[in-house]
Amino acid sequence: MNTVTSQDSRTAPVKATWICLAIAWLLFLIPIPGAGLFVGWPLNLVAFILAIVVMARGKTVGGLLPLLASIIVSPIVYFIGLAIFGAAAISGSGGYQDYVERAKAAQESASASAVEAPAGLDLKPLPLEITAAKLFADYEANEVAADDKYKGNQLAVSGTVAGISKDFTDEAYVEIRTPNDFASIHARGLDPSVAAGLSKGQQIAVVCVGGGLMLSSPILNECQVR
Repeated sequence: MNTVTSQDSRTAPVKATWICLAIAWLLFLIPIPGAGLFVGWPLNLVAFILAIVVMARGKTVGGLLPLLASIIVSPIVYFIGLAIFGAAAISGSGGYQDYVERAKAAQESASASAVEAPAGLDLKPLPLEITAAKLFADYEANEVAADDKYKGNQLAVSGTVAGISKDFTDEAYVEIRTPNDFASIHARGLDPSVAAGLSKGQQIAVVCVGGGLMLSSPILNECQVR
């Protein structure tokens, strides 16, 4: 009876040693941050100590095997677990990045659809608002710079009617007053009936296409009275 009890007391630490090692290795392989480092390695240390105890009790082989396993096998299992954790982290990051890129693309597509003009609707840029005095002053200061800014562009010019005349082709045009008494802005392309209804000194606003400078007078083409 005493012999059986003595054998059980000697074999019990061997089983406990292997149980600690098995749990430690399992924790090394589970991809949970800190599980192997803070739980697995302490259990591996316990297994190492138990292996020494087993050897001290005379079970040299029974203690030597788990002792070597805790020193050699445990680090290998730990690094395998690190590799598994790293692969899982990279895979998760890639999936998340893919999700972010898809969500961003969907948002951009929705924004583009929201601002897209309805079919058949012609969206034109608004004309540049400017006074006759400002237009004349810009051309007087620098004709090249003024052409770059105004020529060929839609302009909404406001000012005072200085006169209503016809050119050599019998086309009506309106002269808009400028700070220079000897030069005016010529607004061309007006409907003759509209031009006929205007009078000197009247405030006017016309939407035209800038036509550059001719004989010190800024020219406006394709004009319509607002």
